[in-house]
Amino acid sequence: MPEVHINSLTIENFGPFYGEHVLKFGSLDGCCGILIGGKNGSGKTHVLRALYLAVVGDRGVGDLRRVETGTDATRFMFDHSLNRRAQAEGQDTVRLKVEVSLRDDRSGGERKIELVREIRHRQNSSPVWRSTARRSDSPGVIEDDQVIQKLRDAFLPRHLARFFFFDAERGQSLNLGQQEIIEGVSRILGLWTYDELEHDLRHLIQQKIPRAFNSGSASDAATRLANLSADVLRDEGLLRAHRKEQQSVERELREVDAELLEVEGDLKTLGAVDPDEIQRAQDRRSEVVRVKAELETKLTGAWEEAIPVSLLGAYRKDLNDYLVSEEVRRKWEGAKSAVEPEIPRVKKHIFDNVPSRFELQPTIRKFYIERLEQALHSLFHPPPTGMSDGIFVADRHDSSVQIRARLMSATGSLSDLAEMCRNIEKMDAELRELDQKLKQVHQNAAAFKRGTELHQKRGELATKRDQFLKRRSELMAETSRLEVHLGELKRQETNQREIAQKADKGESLASLAARYREAAGKIQGRAAVRMREKISEHVGELWTEITERRREFAAVDFDNNWQCFLVRRDKKRVSWEETNTSAGQRQVRMLAFYEALRRLAKLVPPLVVDTPLARLDKEIRANVLEKLYLNGHQSIILSTNSEIDPEGPLFERIKEKLARAYTLQAWGKPDSINYEVRISSDYFGCTV
Repeated sequence: MPEVHINSLTIENFGPFYGEHVLKFGSLDGCCGILIGGKNGSGKTHVLRALYLAVVGDRGVGDLRRVETGTDATRFMFDHSLNRRAQAEGQDTVRLKVEVSLRDDRSGGERKIELVREIRHRQNSSPVWRSTARRSDSPGVIEDDQVIQKLRDAFLPRHLARFFFFDAERGQSLNLGQQEIIEGVSRILGLWTYDELEHDLRHLIQQKIPRAFNSGSASDAATRLANLSADVLRDEGLLRAHRKEQQSVERELREVDAELLEVEGDLKTLGAVDPDEIQRAQDRRSEVVRVKAELETKLTGAWEEAIPVSLLGAYRKDLNDYLVSEEVRRKWEGAKSAVEPEIPRVKKHIFDNVPSRFELQPTIRKFYIERLEQALHSLFHPPPTGMSDGIFVADRHDSSVQIRARLMSATGSLSDLAEMCRNIEKMDAELRELDQKLKQVHQNAAAFKRGTELHQKRGELATKRDQFLKRRSELMAETSRLEVHLGELKRQETNQREIAQKADKGESLASLAARYREAAGKIQGRAAVRMREKISEHVGELWTEITERRREFAAVDFDNNWQCFLVRRDKKRVSWEETNTSAGQRQVRMLAFYEALRRLAKLVPPLVVDTPLARLDKEIRANVLEKLYLNGHQSIILSTNSEIDPEGPLFERIKEKLARAYTLQAWGKPDSINYEVRISSDYFGCTV
């Protein structure tokens, strides 16, 4: 049976361990026990934590937090696990390294793996993990987390580490009925393969087979096949009807084309004029008459304005400027005529009939009258510059503005007038031709009437022909669409027939897989019962022997929910709680349970236990050490000197079974940042 061994552990800047510390766990001279001693608070639990995190990785943080519940003094606070002295020196990384070997007794072969976990702590954020691994049978460093996890599971799976790396004192409160404990036990004993087989078969029945064979809807597949067959028959009938109608339309179209050819021949023989052409000629004549009238109106306006203005030449500007000067003079004369008659009235209003206290002396009054008259006359004196001497071109202001507007707008050139004359002449010629053509048409009334009838019939036949062509095009498009759709339906019908046949096969396969799943469940149930019986047998044997209670109890038994019962010598079965057993006996029972699991495990793991003997008396301590911890396979024991006294008989009794011993020594002030741990290769000063 393969056995797992831990060869070494390296701790750097983790908890109280400042710098790098290396613990060798290899066997010597067939001895497999490793004893690590230390007083309370010396770092033993941190060794257990470091070993678990080095093996499991970042998922181990949650495991430790669930196990180590309690006060802040005992709870595992991973975010603060960086060594305080290293942190004060600016370092931020914890490094844990473990070397694990897997040995096969039958083949004698051995494989090794080295796991390195570097945890960088950052302020105000979670620590960052970086994992690497090395294999003894291949060179290079492995950095892929998934590959590292699979490699770790091949050597020391997480469920083994969770069970066999433990604190014995905390293990007393372990509830074997918890689902994760039951699953862990199943994995250790190899029963999990049955659960996985059942899970895989259930997945096969519920998902893979229905997805691969569509067996989950066999009746739906048959219904779908029937619907597709009905759709195929319907489209085939529609396609036949469309093809018959298309043949009828083709026949009607040929008849219309033949009749249309006859009408065209009669029109050529008669020489009749197309009524549409006559209508176009009449419409054209009306348009030419309208455009000609507009051109003549423009030409008349040009003769009245554009030509006279153009003949003025450079005098246009002089005339415009003079008209502007006349307008300026009119404005000045208007202002003057409006102000001068009012000057006497203004003077009288200001200076006459004033109160006596405001009356002015004659000389002063004369002075202000003259100044007022000068001020009023200054409104229109001197006359503005650019004003004409007299007015004789335009008699009114509005006439002057109109004349200047004509001078500015009438800018057409004589070449434009010539172009309008040529266009009018062309239109006159076109009107004569149109009048002659219309006159000739109306002179032959019989030919005109016959031609009108033939053209009307030709229009009717052309309309009918267009309708037949449109219908033929629609039928051809619909026929093409139906052919494509029918081909797709037939393809779907063929595929659906295969799916229906495949679904029938899938149902048969699902039924077979269901029978296998039921068989696997029954086998797993029988195997679980058998394994539970073996565990009960081992636990009963170990517990009664270690606690020396053989005279009272014959065996220990576990039910389906892992509730513990004691079997008395009189065959009476009583629950564990009814016996009022002590905490120490409960601890022995849990240790015996772990040992039973290790004996029955498919992969034998090492045992790492903290405070293993705290609640045990000296006789039971010796039995636990010899029968459980130092019974052949590797055991790493973390103990205080009160549990195993270095100067007592118990240490002398187990000394020959120990391969190595270490002592963790706290030094410095525990409350300061320099609190650290030193490791010596002895057990409280005693060598192994």
